Amino acid sequence: MFQDRKEYRKSYNSSGQLYVAGELLDFISYDISVKGILIEIVPGSLLTEIHDFEVLLKEENFAEIYVKDLMLTGEAEIIWVRLDKGKILLGLEFKDVMSNATKLWRKRRYYRSKRKFYGYLIADGQRINFEGNNISSEGLEIKLDQIHSVLKPGCLVKLDVDELDIKGVGKIIWVNVADDETCVLGLRYFAKA
Repeated sequence: MFQDRKEYRKSYNSSGQLYVAGELLDFISYDISVKGILIEIVPGSLLTEIHDFEVLLKEENFAEIYVKDLMLTGEAEIIWVRLDKGKILLGLEFKDVMSNATKLWRKRRYYRSKRKFYGYLIADGQRINFEGNNISSEGLEIKLDQIHSVLKPGCLVKLDVDELDIKGVGKIIWVNVADDETCVLGLRYFAKA
């Protein structure tokens, strides 16, 4: 994407944050287009050297991004990484972004992608089917057709969402019960397989 500059690119400097591989990293952007962005990443505590990013790119290229001055947040794919004059540069392609999202980024810390998906959880030996409302790299929001007394904040549950390839353990963070007896839960990943 960044080697082929057919789309219009604008030189644009802004600070921002990138959430990748469980770490929140600061960056400075150099140029941007409607399809992607070129950034210089500030090394973190886990991802510190170019080699760390090269290894990461072979295993996982998904990231969440927030560009401060544009109030742009969403999902991006890391296309390439290189070292240039001691700076770690990343080329990212936008996948699902929204603008005017500074409140969302600060409130939830990570971007949530609205999408429907289906799965089940196991709590206290019970299998409970659910419909998902949205998902982020930290957790998901799900809806149940009925209230289950075993599902309370702090409860650990097993999760299985085949269509998104999510299997693991989640922790219930909050529970909202609607008038029609439906129940909406906020879960944070505790461990993903």
